[in-house]
Amino acid sequence: MLARSLESMLAEETAKTELGQRMPDDMPLRFESLRGFRLLPVGRTKNATHLSVSQIAAAILATATAKPGFAGLAGKILTSLRPVGGEEASFHGCATLGRAIECLLENPAACSTLLEVRVSDGEIYTNAHGRASIAYNDSGEVKTAHYVGHTALSLLQPDAEKTFNPREPISSVITEMVFFPWLFRRIANELERERLSSSMPPRDKDEETRKEDRAKRLGFLPNSRFLNLAVDNQITWPREETAFKFEGYLLITMPKTAENTTSIHIDLSGQHIDSEDAIQLINRFLSLMTWCDDQYSVVQEGWSGNPVPVPVRKRNRAFMTAAMWIFDRKIPASIEARKALAIYREGRNAEQNFLISYAVLAYYKIVELKHHGRTEARTWFAKNYEAIKGDRTLADTIKRFEAEAALRSEKPGDYLYRACRVAVAHANKPFSSDPDNPRELRRLHVAAQILRALARRFIRNELGVSDCPYDGS
Repeated sequence: MLARSLESMLAEETAKTELGQRMPDDMPLRFESLRGFRLLPVGRTKNATHLSVSQIAAAILATATAKPGFAGLAGKILTSLRPVGGEEASFHGCATLGRAIECLLENPAACSTLLEVRVSDGEIYTNAHGRASIAYNDSGEVKTAHYVGHTALSLLQPDAEKTFNPREPISSVITEMVFFPWLFRRIANELERERLSSSMPPRDKDEETRKEDRAKRLGFLPNSRFLNLAVDNQITWPREETAFKFEGYLLITMPKTAENTTSIHIDLSGQHIDSEDAIQLINRFLSLMTWCDDQYSVVQEGWSGNPVPVPVRKRNRAFMTAAMWIFDRKIPASIEARKALAIYREGRNAEQNFLISYAVLAYYKIVELKHHGRTEARTWFAKNYEAIKGDRTLADTIKRFEAEAALRSEKPGDYLYRACRVAVAHANKPFSSDPDNPRELRRLHVAAQILRALARRFIRNELGVSDCPYDGS
């Protein structure tokens, strides 16, 4: 299984583990963290190298930590957890939790006995993070194998499981991730499918010839490293895979299929261009096509590193559902509140669909509903920015945001006005924004997260609109 396939599968399976859906970049950030700890393949072929079963096990366990940036550390800690009572008390005699997860993926008989796997990356004992349990059926009897860190030496001795009390951690509160059998079965089925396909007879000469012709037609090189980007559009697009020259560079387009979206590709290594310059080149091409056809085109997510251009799967349009859905709200009586909610929805739609300039403008406009004029609005932003700095969920975003403001020697409130609100609203200012520039777009994505938090604070505190869907307000 390739890392990209596992990443998509785990993103789909963990999408509903929380009340608020995980961010779109949650799983890619986790996989990058795992690579940082060398728990997944790294380098140019990282997305073209098949994962070992131990690497898949580490990726599964790494989903148990709340923050994606800690996934690598969590994967390393959790895979090395040891069985309470020694290997005799472990699930199928496995020496570590990581090996037990591998057993579930490799041994269908073992997986058929599984009831659930519970994992926590919390500090269970002093300076000892992580614990887990595997509940399984053994000849009609439900048994549970517990796992703790390797420093808990007294718990690793034979028969320790007989007196072990899992309800005695040092903390009065811990969180757990629960994995049910069908996750392991789904991955095991995919591994078996790949094994069977790899054991099929060699491809015939016609297929080999087609591959060689494609490589020659599209200019593949031994050191090729392709950037693959999804493009949501209504401009004129080739119905077949097509290579063409633009500003001296070879670009490749792929058409929409039942599984894939329209996409555009460029060989970064073979054409000696970095990813940011390549994205700007592609944006310039799409801007020209939008003008010529008078239709929209939006660059979406993508990745780089493949030796050949790879089709981009369609975005997962899944949304949050609930077994018990409760709703009890009324339309706000205030005209300002109604307008604020409408603009907020418009901004959230724009942010989610990569129209980041409009998201920045929409979030800023919400505050301008009550705080008129640039001085009054800038004062409000400066004052309330200090309040959201204490939000730990925004810590990484705040850090990046303040670094951008510091580059311009501006205070946060002034930066939000000049370099963000005015920059996207006006094209004739010295600090205007270029929507084709990927560095500029990345900067605005950071600003949009800050502005969204401020807009929500304004709607809640100053317009009195609750964000609870069933409080009757």
